[in-house]
Amino acid sequence: MLEIGDSLGNDLGWGLARELTSYPWLHLVQEDKSSSGLSNAWFFSWPAHLATDLRQYHPNIVLVMLGGNDQQDIAVHGVDEGVGTPPWRATYRHFVTQIIDEARGAGAQVLWVGLPVMQPAYYSQGAAMLDAQYAAAVAASRGAAYLPTWHLFSTPAGTFRVAAPVNGVVEDLRSSDGIHFSEIGENVLSTYVAQQMGLIFHLPLRVTQPALVTP
Repeated sequence: MLEIGDSLGNDLGWGLARELTSYPWLHLVQEDKSSSGLSNAWFFSWPAHLATDLRQYHPNIVLVMLGGNDQQDIAVHGVDEGVGTPPWRATYRHFVTQIIDEARGAGAQVLWVGLPVMQPAYYSQGAAMLDAQYAAAVAASRGAAYLPTWHLFSTPAGTFRVAAPVNGVVEDLRSSDGIHFSEIGENVLSTYVAQQMGLIFHLPLRVTQPALVTP
């Protein structure tokens, strides 16, 4: 299993490394790059690096979680497409599809993990817009699944939630920046992703120490 992404992907990968320790047949490879994304290929080209990772590790499943750095314009043939505009969305979906097709071409199935609600309002609006692009691109692809996380870290009204009862004890879910996850939040995220991954890909997965948001 290859997990890729930005610093939010790091949070997911660290949680999975703690939660999936009981399976000798499961090898988790974490290849994240902080500050990376799909909008800033000039900094870090995910298609190029993914090609290298696929040749090296031959994963059966590729997990993707990124987008924290993608609320920026995209230069296409020397012309800037403004973030969130229709041309920008089409280009961004093309980038998502490119990652999916690359992994599928190497024989891997893809699970694209959506962004959570964020504390800064403008950032949260952008995350919701990015999630819509992931969902649309995955829906148009074969051998890929999209897993939203918004509901997991939001109030019933869909707004940001910094803390929640986890296994019956109130814990902080997010870090002080209102974007990244606390260690408990990483565990909640990875528990959810592992459980859903087991259902989607028919894998007998049970996390080592489930971290569940309780009523």
